[in-house]
Amino acid sequence: MKYFYLILLCLITSIHLFGQTDYKVYSAVPTYAKSIYFSDEFEDNTNEWTIVPYLSDDVRESKIKKGEYRLTSYDKDELVVEVMSGFGYTDLNDFEIEVAIKHNDFQRSHANGLIWGMSPDTNNAYGIAFNADGEYHIQELFDGQENDLVPWTYNAAILKDDFNKLTVRKIEEWYYLFINEQFVYMFPFEELELEDDVTGFFAEGTSIAIDYIKITEVVTDKIRTAPPTPTRVATQPTNNTRALVRTETTTAAVHTNGEYYALIIGVQDYTDNSVADLRFPIRDATRFHDILVRKYGFTDNHIIFLKNPTRSEVFKAFNTLRTNVKSTDNLLIFYAGHGYYDQKVNEGYWLPSDAVEGDDSGWIANSSLSTKLKGIDSKHTLLISDACFGGSIFKPSRSAFANAEKSITTYYEKKSRKGMTSGTLKTVPDESVFAKYLMKTLEENTKQYLSSSSLFHSFNEAVANNSLNAPQYGVLFGVGDEGGQFIFIQK
Repeated sequence: MKYFYLILLCLITSIHLFGQTDYKVYSAVPTYAKSIYFSDEFEDNTNEWTIVPYLSDDVRESKIKKGEYRLTSYDKDELVVEVMSGFGYTDLNDFEIEVAIKHNDFQRSHANGLIWGMSPDTNNAYGIAFNADGEYHIQELFDGQENDLVPWTYNAAILKDDFNKLTVRKIEEWYYLFINEQFVYMFPFEELELEDDVTGFFAEGTSIAIDYIKITEVVTDKIRTAPPTPTRVATQPTNNTRALVRTETTTAAVHTNGEYYALIIGVQDYTDNSVADLRFPIRDATRFHDILVRKYGFTDNHIIFLKNPTRSEVFKAFNTLRTNVKSTDNLLIFYAGHGYYDQKVNEGYWLPSDAVEGDDSGWIANSSLSTKLKGIDSKHTLLISDACFGGSIFKPSRSAFANAEKSITTYYEKKSRKGMTSGTLKTVPDESVFAKYLMKTLEENTKQYLSSSSLFHSFNEAVANNSLNAPQYGVLFGVGDEGGQFIFIQK
């Protein structure tokens, strides 16, 4: 009889183990369970990485060239670091950070790699490094003290003369680390402050190239095979919490006393021959207008629809909105047409119908849009730009992929100024993939309340998979965002 119980115990244990996901297996997190939160392939310097020209510094050089961010330390004993904050993954339940780094030259036994989870005072951080001899090293920095988690160890998975993909996977209470999709180490996750998202690269007496950095949200509910449970919905963390994301399971409704206004702009016919005409912006703008009126309760008396407007006509429309839109109202702005991003001055532009190539005096600059938006005292403003759109007005949002269906009231109560753009390349195709999936998502939406981040989250991956552009979503910088979101309400 004791053998029977022993066999039964083994069977129960086996069933339990088979019911768990082994996150040490790279493929355990499939593509459909990931959503891109931040991505940079270094086609330009929209995200403002530090550039240090050749010979302008005794130790360091850094530049963007041929789709790579290149970082060089000229002193074999000098560690050079490039980090940024504002990535926002500390606001997610589970995530992955992925970079591709190649050791280019100098000191093959020296370290280069990824830093993440760094505090603003740089006293706390994690790092995974490798060298051109095929070794890797994992460290923790705690209260300024370096601690080895894994000493220098040889691993055959490391490519010595090519890009190595480093992946940091955070699932529930653990970090899982991979090199070229091969598991190398796991250790417990320690709770991070919201601002502890300082992340970047380092090179110790070496020259390295970074092909890309990508941060994705991992939705573990899409992985598990257990019966469905109530949707876990992210809410904005308060200033006095260390938690990454809290969850709510109660349903909320939006009570709005304000009106919904829209400014819709389509520009395809340009008066000056220096700017090529387009074929589809007015078609896309018209379809967007029709969806808003038919499905989301917008009324024509609250919509300004401009077809091939001049610069002056666009600014007059903003002035009208400033007069009419009240502090309880919601404003949606849609632009389809040519755009231009001037990397030298870090300024993005819309090109109205009277724009002339090479003469920005007739263009509509991001900074001018910021000024106009500051003057409109709406409750919520959402700007959707199906054109090149970057520069000082737009900053990545740490809450871009919050699934807000059941925290709608929280988001509606807070003032918001958010933007959504088709991509960061200098040109976008006339036949817009972004517009196609934006309209499709709005048309097929079945939710009564749809937040701007949920809208973006629903179609951004489809756009990225079917075009050369990666859509962006974030805060319109410096115009009064307080953490809320624009809410689409079905009739």
